[in-house]
Amino acid sequence: MPPTKAANPQLPCPCGSKIAIVNCCMPYINRQKLAPTAEKLMRSRYTAHTLLAIDYLWDTWSPEQRLRSNKDEILAWAASCEWLGLQIISSSAGSATDHRGIVAFIASYRQAGKLQEHHEISLFEKDEMRWLYVGHK
Repeated sequence: MPPTKAANPQLPCPCGSKIAIVNCCMPYINRQKLAPTAEKLMRSRYTAHTLLAIDYLWDTWSPEQRLRSNKDEILAWAASCEWLGLQIISSSAGSATDHRGIVAFIASYRQAGKLQEHHEISLFEKDEMRWLYVGHK
C-alpha cells in the first residue's frame, strides 16, 4: 500500500521541521534510509499519516502493536483526518546509540469538522537495526 497522497517534494515537511519533505521524512517513508532516532521515527510516522503511507506505519509498529489494528482500519482513520500539525514537546533518550526512547507530542487534526489534539508520550525501542513504535504511557 504505497502512499496515496502525493507530496510536493520542495514543500516543508508536515512533521514541522521546516525542511523540505524530500530531505526530511520521505527518505524514511520510501525506505531509502532508516530513521536514526526515536524522534525522527515519530516525525516520519506523523508525516506518513498525512500521506496515508499505511505500509510505513504498519512496518514501524512493533509486532505487539500490530495486534491492535489492521491496515484498513489505520487507513480509514488517517484518511478521515485533515492533518494540521505536529508539535514535539520533549524527547528523551532515543539517540542513534540508545535502545529505548520517549517522545512527547501533540498532533493536531480536524475530524468530522471538529478540531482535535492528540497528546501522547510515545515509547520506542530499537532492535538490531531500526526504531519501532511500541506504545504509549
